[in-house]
Amino acid sequence: MNDIRQILALVNDSPRSDRVLALAARLARSHGAALVALHVVEPLRSGAFISPEAASVAAAWAVETETQRRNAAAARVAAAASAAGIEIALASLRNEIVADSLRHTGTADLVVLSQRDPHETDGSPRHFIERLLVGSGTPLLFVPHADTLPLQADGAPRCGRRVLVAWSTARESARALRDALPLLAGAERVELIHYAPASDTAPAQLDAVLAYLQLHGIEAAATVRHTPAPSLGERLLATWTVDVPIAEALLSHAADTDADLLVMGGYGHPRAWELALGGVTRSMLQTMTLPVLMSH
Repeated sequence: MNDIRQILALVNDSPRSDRVLALAARLARSHGAALVALHVVEPLRSGAFISPEAASVAAAWAVETETQRRNAAAARVAAAASAAGIEIALASLRNEIVADSLRHTGTADLVVLSQRDPHETDGSPRHFIERLLVGSGTPLLFVPHADTLPLQADGAPRCGRRVLVAWSTARESARALRDALPLLAGAERVELIHYAPASDTAPAQLDAVLAYLQLHGIEAAATVRHTPAPSLGERLLATWTVDVPIAEALLSHAADTDADLLVMGGYGHPRAWELALGGVTRSMLQTMTLPVLMSH
């Protein structure tokens, strides 16, 4: 089993980064891991102006605002480190935000970050999460932005005690399961859930997965559900896709079983198909209600 020795927490201009840091710090303490924070925001652009005077004022404003953003991030990281009683280094981006972020994820065992809130400007670039998930070889642990998320005394969301693993035959699913082993080992309950056609009532492969987890000292239960069938009205909707009901069913089952972590593969379909039509990953990134660990 791979141990977690280096955790990377991605923070931005949103106050919700406090939850990310709190969860990352809690995991760092429990796994004896080093924790590095990365301020992932796009630099401000002063734009083009008619006069040199206007350009100078805009440039000075951009520099001052950038300094305020960095100071706010540093204060947020320092507060999290003090509350957790650990050291948290703050790293800076150099040039291209996605390339630099991927460089940092390459030397981390786990990346903790926030779900994108469509109603809030946090300074991160458009489609940053999707590009990070596809380009990184490191599992990403998402913290939902939902205000109803149960929080612990230290501000960290409840995560990892009751784990739901979404299992399929896709490579990404197997990768996510292996990446999650250190977290599963500390869980009180682990459940595998598999959505299958109505004709497939008990996939034999689930027994092999359960046996694999037992080899790692992890006892788990397995649940098989039939693939949700869409109504006629859903089929007629232009926004409906075959995978959206599965994402909804996963979240519903997680709520029914009081799960506090969902483990799943990310972008098992071809990337162009996902961008055009959606898919489980895309739906989950938009609607998650509990922490979600994804691996691609």
